[in-house]
Amino acid sequence: MYPEHPVAEEKFHSENILAEEAISTGNLPEAARILVPIVEKDPQNWRALNNIGIISWAQKCWKDAYAMFTRSVVVNPTYTDALVNLFDASIKLQCVNDVLPLFEKALEINPDLEEIRAIRDTIIELGPDIYNSTRAHSIGVYSELIEEAEQELEAGNLFSAMDKFLKANDQEGPSAKGFCGLGIISFYQKRFQDAFSLFYESIKLNPIDADTYLNLLDAAKECGQVAEAIKIFRFYCKEFPSLEKIAPQFENQE
Repeated sequence: MYPEHPVAEEKFHSENILAEEAISTGNLPEAARILVPIVEKDPQNWRALNNIGIISWAQKCWKDAYAMFTRSVVVNPTYTDALVNLFDASIKLQCVNDVLPLFEKALEINPDLEEIRAIRDTIIELGPDIYNSTRAHSIGVYSELIEEAEQELEAGNLFSAMDKFLKANDQEGPSAKGFCGLGIISFYQKRFQDAFSLFYESIKLNPIDADTYLNLLDAAKECGQVAEAIKIFRFYCKEFPSLEKIAPQFENQE
């Protein structure tokens, strides 16, 4: 997210800077301690609203983050940082079309906002396919069922997690996180070939998630599919250079 400085002057400038420094170091409670009084005194402080949205985002409170970024943009329609953050939040919540008018308004006020124009054009050009874009893969799309399943998995409740992952796939359609979660469960249950297949399905839906490739490799080692895992990795690495960071872990298998 982007807690950057708006061009226009605003109240509580120094306080916002302190809050942004706290956010950058991961001290979210300190940032909140600074920001809440700002908004109480100045409910129209767009910079503080954006920063509170960033805290909500870091805490995975996606709807709260979306609401804060929207409030920030409503107050200051050309505040680029809040607009970019709102775009990401709208991808996460699958409501990009709802924010398109805010990008149009920003460009009406200031046609020179090139980054905002690029986002506006992307929304229009991609349409529903925006949720399958590289940016969307990086951000992830919110699913209450998937998040509940991941919480159950972290708690070690494998059967409850499996039930929720399967339910999410049935009700919301196949997802990279759903397949990956089921793959992890299969791995824990020593069903290594199933885990390998599920991780591969996850990669097909989100080919830029490095962790899933490492999961695939772990499963491959257990079921004799290392050569196939390397082949899969190399295929996608050609298209997504960001995967090069984990290339040594595959090269060391040869």
